[in-house]
Amino acid sequence: MLISDLAVIMNLITIALLGFFVGALLLTIAWTVFGKLIGSYSIQSQKTLILTWVLGPWVLGLMTMLFFSPLFEGTAIYNWVESVVHWHHLYVFQFSSWHGVSVVLFVLFSIALIAIKGTQLYRQGNAINTLKHFSMAEDQSQGQHNVQIIDSDIPTAFTAGFFRPVCYVAKGMADNLSDKELDIVMEHELAHARNRDPLTKLLIAFLSAYYPKRLAQLLNSKYALLTEHIADQSTVIGHSAEDVAATLVKVVRLNTVLPKNASNTSLSFFGGNDISQRVQQLLTPTRKSLPVIVPIAFMMVMLCFTIVAVDATHHLVESVFTHS
Repeated sequence: MLISDLAVIMNLITIALLGFFVGALLLTIAWTVFGKLIGSYSIQSQKTLILTWVLGPWVLGLMTMLFFSPLFEGTAIYNWVESVVHWHHLYVFQFSSWHGVSVVLFVLFSIALIAIKGTQLYRQGNAINTLKHFSMAEDQSQGQHNVQIIDSDIPTAFTAGFFRPVCYVAKGMADNLSDKELDIVMEHELAHARNRDPLTKLLIAFLSAYYPKRLAQLLNSKYALLTEHIADQSTVIGHSAEDVAATLVKVVRLNTVLPKNASNTSLSFFGGNDISQRVQQLLTPTRKSLPVIVPIAFMMVMLCFTIVAVDATHHLVESVFTHS
């Protein structure tokens, strides 16, 4: 048993974890109500909303911990919060209690998740190193300096690498495209590299893994599609939307020879994700913007519910285990 400042820290970690899981539950419920409305907004608004859901449990857990912490002890807001919600035995922590068990289970789950993702990254790194052996000299004809031409007949193009992303275009793809189409593909992949999409997709996959599996997959697929929309939009600067859309359709037809599981959460394929939505967004982009105050207000409401739910859950568990 701990009776010290360390006990306060351990209790605050427990509060943060409870706030995290309560927040994840509330946001899961909220997604079933509002999730279908996200697609009606602009790409940037959609990205803000997806990030709100992905980062939401972590933010709610941290903010809930701050509300229960003695950091603001003696202040008016602390006295008000304490009169509404409070945490039993903040200065006492017992590892054999449900508090300790919660921390241990979260740590074990996180270690397992890191091990799984780390194994995937290791295998991907080996695959990328193998690709480099099949890569020809950098393509200089288009003035691009971050595109590797792969000596392969498979018609594919993608971006890989987390801190120094590199764009790969297979010779089988380049040989089947006109100069303009190849330039569109390269500009699209270079946009992925500039935005470090492989890295952000990996982070989203990790952060969303604490949600129920179905919602986690949905958030990952929607975020991946948003990265494709943003990369598509970057190519419209130098080419017409019609030309970009036509190139997309042509590449998809070429990609029919690829296996269906060619997509990867940490790779960005030119012909990946929902092509029909990408073409529609190119030709008739959604411009309905969502005011920033909306997600902020939404998170404030979620925080209020989370704080009350954490307090209620804590008292319920304490009464069941009789302060064990």
